[in-house]
Amino acid sequence: MIKPPASKDFPDSFFRVTVKGLCVREGKVLLAKEDSIIHEGKWEMLGGGLDFGEDLHAGLRREIEEETGLKVKDISKNPVYTYTCRLEGKRNMDWYYSLVLCYRIELESLDFTPTDECMELGFFSKEDLGNIELCYQTNGLKNVFDPKDFI
Repeated sequence: MIKPPASKDFPDSFFRVTVKGLCVREGKVLLAKEDSIIHEGKWEMLGGGLDFGEDLHAGLRREIEEETGLKVKDISKNPVYTYTCRLEGKRNMDWYYSLVLCYRIELESLDFTPTDECMELGFFSKEDLGNIELCYQTNGLKNVFDPKDFI
């Protein structure tokens, strides 16, 4: 593996931790469409960046409720998927890596009011993931998502 160049922003071992929720029904995963500068109106998994020192499950619940107003009923004990992605030109940095932790979740309901952070919700099959515009962190989901993991 080729080691990337050093970052002026962080030490070599730095990863921003992102917690994401996977609500899967009938083999399709729930995604949110955001109308923000960061996500450029692309489809994204529910969740977001973990605050420093924050509990993983508490952070996931907080992010989902902040963005959608939806309440999380249940979260898997361990992540279903984990992967990393390199982000370039985000958060006023040349680049950084994000560690994406994807947990299985159940929501109390899908009744939400659209906001700037969540304009729309939709369920997508594995095949659909290759045909829609995904946010940079959700792109990795195309490589790992298997509906059989949610039976």
